[in-house]
Amino acid sequence: MKMTRIAAIILAVLMLLTAPMALAESTMTVQGVGTVKVKSDRAGISLGVRETDRELMAAQTRVNEKIADIIKALKAMGVAEEAITTNGISIYPNYNYDVEETISGYTASNTLYVLVADVDNTGAYIDAAFAAGANSLDYVEFSAVETDDAAARALQLAVDSARAKAQVLADAAGMKLGGVLEIRDDGSSGYVSGDFYAKTNAAEADAGAGTGVMAGMQTVYASVSITFALEDAE
Repeated sequence: MKMTRIAAIILAVLMLLTAPMALAESTMTVQGVGTVKVKSDRAGISLGVRETDRELMAAQTRVNEKIADIIKALKAMGVAEEAITTNGISIYPNYNYDVEETISGYTASNTLYVLVADVDNTGAYIDAAFAAGANSLDYVEFSAVETDDAAARALQLAVDSARAKAQVLADAAGMKLGGVLEIRDDGSSGYVSGDFYAKTNAAEADAGAGTGVMAGMQTVYASVSITFALEDAE
């Protein structure tokens, strides 16, 4: 019993001696963010054909014929067949409510998604599709395939940002910034900054100007959380 009491006393003394040392070890966790912009190198175009007719098959036939012509025109411009995919097909009745609900006709549509690498000529692909029979343009989106280098640069910038922030905070607190205790990658992503635009000016249309499209820049984003040790200033 006596030995147990002595052991307990020794343990309590050791805890009291080590507690101030644990409390003296200060840390600080900060977040850093880095962004790098890269030029888009892919353009995705969603366009198609919509036709209405009293006869369902007549509307669908016209859509099919125009879609075939659009695909042919795009291939003639060098677009690979596998880069052209069906994005959506729909057929629905149109109703007349003048006297009673009756079907007045049908609307058929087919939408294509075209992925091209020649982003500078995106407008030319749109013009060729419309010349071949397209009558709807849903959207144009841009992306970048080669982003590994940009992601690495963004990550380095995020680390630099975190360290600079930690240094400012340490200086403000009158302490010395110590080494890195923990670092965590909070994730990265990419998104487009910049939108496409279509030339709708009447004078340009009369002059035969084509669709103008500006490729957006991809912004690659990285975020890190870093825990630094803090030391007493000398």
